[in-house]
Amino acid sequence: MQNLFIAALLGFSTLSQAQAQSPNKPTPEQMQTTLDAGMVSMLPMLARMSEVQMEAQVKFAARPETAERIATFKKNLFDALRSKGFTAEQAMQITNSTPLPTMSALGK
Repeated sequence: MQNLFIAALLGFSTLSQAQAQSPNKPTPEQMQTTLDAGMVSMLPMLARMSEVQMEAQVKFAARPETAERIATFKKNLFDALRSKGFTAEQAMQITNSTPLPTMSALGK
């Protein structure tokens, strides 16, 4: 995420430099072109960041202790649903359709 922030700053820096070099205020089209060029230059870095994140997730998911934690989460959810009065079938349907917690869900 920090790299994404730095890349965004570089894109805005490019835009600022273009504005500083031009005595006239750039048109919206010129600003968009500069911004687009900055975004295109960030694509390889964003792709690499995605690869690294995916690889980390796969490594985490492959650990036996991860499966244990997922099983505990799902069992606790099922048991809590049953204790709230859901039938076993309803609790199983809800448990099966409930996604695992993620970092993105924590930010909401």
